[in-house]
Amino acid sequence: KLRDALMSGISGIDNIKVNGGDVPYIISLSIKDIRAEVLLHALEEKGVYVSAGSACSSNKPQTSATMKAIGAEHWQLDSTIRLSFSPHTTEDEINYTVEQLKVLIPQLRKFVRK
Repeated sequence: KLRDALMSGISGIDNIKVNGGDVPYIISLSIKDIRAEVLLHALEEKGVYVSAGSACSSNKPQTSATMKAIGAEHWQLDSTIRLSFSPHTTEDEINYTVEQLKVLIPQLRKFVRK
């Protein structure tokens, strides 16, 4: 239910790609024109905590071998965040996260070099 709420909420944001299958507790998103680390820190300032890259590479800041293996486009390699849910995640937290993504993504895209 929470995954569906997040997916529905972000569906109106341009240039977001959902990576992988229907893993119920993890969503991998690539956001075009925004580096993952930049979005991660912007969300962190709003109290939303996400990860950049996979859990198994958290101590190794490098391009994701998994993203390469699934044939991700070049722009996705440094523009992917991972959102994880727990049994304690609430619908209000999902709604707040969606609201923050809808505000932050357009703001951050203003700073993209063309």
